[in-house]
Amino acid sequence: MMRRIIFGLILLAIVALIPALVGFKRETPVQPSIEAPVVEPVSQGPTFPNIPMSDWRLDVMEQVDDEEILVGAMTFVDLTDGVILLDKQGEARVYPASTTKLMTALLAYEQASLAGELDLPLVEIKPSTLDIPWDSHIAHLAVGDTLSVRQALYATLLESGNDAANSLAEYVSGTTTAFVERMNARAEVLGLTGTHFMNAHGYSDPDHYTTAHDMAKIAYVFARYPELVEIAGTYEYEAKFTDKDGNGKRRWWYHLGSAVNERSIHYSDLVTATKTGYTDESGYTMVFLMEQAGKQYALVTMQAKSGQTFPTMRTVERIAFGRTLE
Repeated sequence: MMRRIIFGLILLAIVALIPALVGFKRETPVQPSIEAPVVEPVSQGPTFPNIPMSDWRLDVMEQVDDEEILVGAMTFVDLTDGVILLDKQGEARVYPASTTKLMTALLAYEQASLAGELDLPLVEIKPSTLDIPWDSHIAHLAVGDTLSVRQALYATLLESGNDAANSLAEYVSGTTTAFVERMNARAEVLGLTGTHFMNAHGYSDPDHYTTAHDMAKIAYVFARYPELVEIAGTYEYEAKFTDKDGNGKRRWWYHLGSAVNERSIHYSDLVTATKTGYTDESGYTMVFLMEQAGKQYALVTMQAKSGQTFPTMRTVERIAFGRTLE
């Protein structure tokens, strides 16, 4: 009996010593690897030149009635001092028509001038460029025409071509849809709370609208660039470019705004640049940039009927600058 006990104890000791004899060691449990989180880049909106613009204050020079200010909505602003001098329904929602093209030209100019591309032949007319309403005003561009950015600016601001406006949009953003997003982003940056764009040319759409005040702010930014003012103040321009076969083409474009035409009865030596617009829904719309005594002004007229815009311009000249009709 004693032998069995002793044998059992020896057997237990041997079993206990086996791990040490064979070099056994307990495995450390493997911890599951944790992958670092993937950081997705945040999509940023477009960036624009920083053009400071203070809040404008209202300081009406003279109370005028509807018999003097014939248009449906208007505002006249001293851009130098940031003062609204005359106003009628300046915050009312209106259709801008082709005054929209001031924003289109502004965005195209800023991109081209920053990249040094103003005079490079980078504007190509595509079938999509000519996807415009049948009754659009056009600069008579054809598929395959290749223009410089500057030439397309003249075609947009003088002839008010919807085809030309689309060509600038595609130059900037690739598609007109992407460009409209850029237009609205710029409007937001400028604080244009009464403005929304649906196209690059201004053809009427229920969701394409602005106010006279907002359009005056667009004019303010537009006027920070002397080259844009020069273009929009030119009456006639000769463009030479190439067609789809590389052959030379020549076009003369004339400004639809007669305030810069010295041969017109509506000519004004105060007006340095202008942009016209018209659709059935908008009525006649117009933006005038003016200069007097070293100061810059903007006159925006909206919802005008035939024969109302220029009498309104003359009334403003009389009130603000003491001009009288000869």
